Amino acid sequence: MTRSQVRVTSRLIGAVLIGVCCVLAMQWAKAGSSGARSSPPPPTVRSGTVPVLPAAFAAPDAPLSGRSTVFDGLPSVGALFATDADGHSTHHHSCTATAVASPVGSIVVTAAHCLSDPANGVPATPTAPVLFVPGYHDGVEPYGEWAADQVLVDPHWAADSDPDYDVAFVLVHRVGEPAERLADVVGAQKLGFGRARPVAVGSVGYPIDTEKPVSCHNTLTARSATQSEFDCTGFQAGSSGGPMLADVDPATGLGTLVGVIGGYQQGGDTPDVSYACAFGSAVQALYAQAVAAAS
Repeated sequence: MTRSQVRVTSRLIGAVLIGVCCVLAMQWAKAGSSGARSSPPPPTVRSGTVPVLPAAFAAPDAPLSGRSTVFDGLPSVGALFATDADGHSTHHHSCTATAVASPVGSIVVTAAHCLSDPANGVPATPTAPVLFVPGYHDGVEPYGEWAADQVLVDPHWAADSDPDYDVAFVLVHRVGEPAERLADVVGAQKLGFGRARPVAVGSVGYPIDTEKPVSCHNTLTARSATQSEFDCTGFQAGSSGGPMLADVDPATGLGTLVGVIGGYQQGGDTPDVSYACAFGSAVQALYAQAVAAAS
């Protein structure tokens, strides 16, 4: 089975779980339950801590290896988990997402196909029962859990899963501490629109069958005017939504996000070749909508 087929299968399973969770949540709400919702433990690490970067990110002249390595993750990048009717994690992570800079401070970006797939019967909706867990590894949630409040996708994606618009912005809040800003806890990646290719980037992804993310440093090239290609080993299903980061500061782990794994073949048919739709004016407009919705 190709990576694309695995991704579609896992995505459909995830969509079913999300749909079931939505139904259960509505039934729970109608029942008028007053049970208290438990909060996750407080974070063990705060923003300002220097992340331990893999060698591919840790030097300005890092080699473009094209081979992924396993590491403990970046604070601003995390796994997406489905939730149950009470908003608790199902402990099944299926995609990757990243905190992005914004005036409101609590927006993440991922691939749209991680949350919907209209062409295959999973319509785009303004909400999704998912949690963003930044810096996740080995069952540890060092920066807490962040629940989705609103999902924004481009109308072209919502109509028929157009791969040139496979991007979603998600407004989030911290479970148990809704006033806290995500960017204040984990930092946030700048967004780069219209970035020229080729460009050296580092990428991070959370394969669905592992408890640690992988990273890789290589060149992002133009497959077409609207799609980019990134050749690196080890980016299995679950890496969808993973960031393409240029100009990463080794002291902070922050750089400029110029794409997310997705787009053509929902990110790629094999673990060794990944794709991303170009961050152009459409993605910039969608980001502006997300900022306006959160303000």
